Amino acid sequence: MRFTAIVTLLVLALPVASFGQKKEIVELGRDLALLQEEVRTHAKAQDDRLSNIEATLKAIQDQLAGTNRALTVLDSGLRDRLEKQMNGPLSGVSGKVDNLSNDFGYVRETVAEISTRIGKLDQRMVDLENTIKTMQAPPPPPSSSGSPAPSASGPPPGVSSQSLYQDAFRDKSGGNYDLALKEFTDYLAWFGDTEFASSAQFHLGEILYNQKKYDDALPAFDKVLEAYPKNAKTNDAHLMKGRTLVKLGRRSDAEKEFRAIMSASPNSDAATRARAELKDLGLSTTPRSSSRKR
Repeated sequence: MRFTAIVTLLVLALPVASFGQKKEIVELGRDLALLQEEVRTHAKAQDDRLSNIEATLKAIQDQLAGTNRALTVLDSGLRDRLEKQMNGPLSGVSGKVDNLSNDFGYVRETVAEISTRIGKLDQRMVDLENTIKTMQAPPPPPSSSGSPAPSASGPPPGVSSQSLYQDAFRDKSGGNYDLALKEFTDYLAWFGDTEFASSAQFHLGEILYNQKKYDDALPAFDKVLEAYPKNAKTNDAHLMKGRTLVKLGRRSDAEKEFRAIMSASPNSDAATRARAELKDLGLSTTPRSSSRKR
């Protein structure tokens, strides 16, 4: 009896236990379904977000590619335009720089010459003071036989070679060419055997060249080379003679003068200016071979 009762109780308890387990299983399945739905929803949101990011990145890449193409075209156009606009001016500027360099060398040489003259300024001042004292002194009484008149070929009283040269050079530098021309002419007539005679003759030629009197300037430069050989102005005289010949249309003779400077003094400032002149004439600046053809 007791066993039968126990079995009966177990049989009655089984349905209750099965019902409780089934309810838990149902709830668990529902929770699992909700979790799966949330996972799918989250995955879909992530996919949508990744798709948007990929689309945005693609649009940015397209914009960058278009910008790079535009920059390439713009860079090419700018380079072509700059090359066309700058090639001509730069070549002109290069030529001007060469000319300025040559002129600077000439100015430097002139300054050196002036410095030499300034070194003798004290002595000249003494000479000038003595001249002033002589002019201020009363004239001597005339002799009974009469004193000879000053020579017409000599300088007037009180005029020295230094003062006359200084006045002439100052007037030439100031652009007063007519007065400087007369003063240099007088200097050569009265002091043609002094140390600055060759320079005075050269400045005469320069004044005539600046006045565009090329037919008169040419013999003036020739006289520097003939009457005062191997002086401080020899190379400059060759250079200015060559420039004068260019103005007169005698290009081959001018070329000979420029090459003579390059051959005699290849490292001088005058040779540098001579090369620039040959370049302006469209001629080669390399020295020609001195070998003779048989």
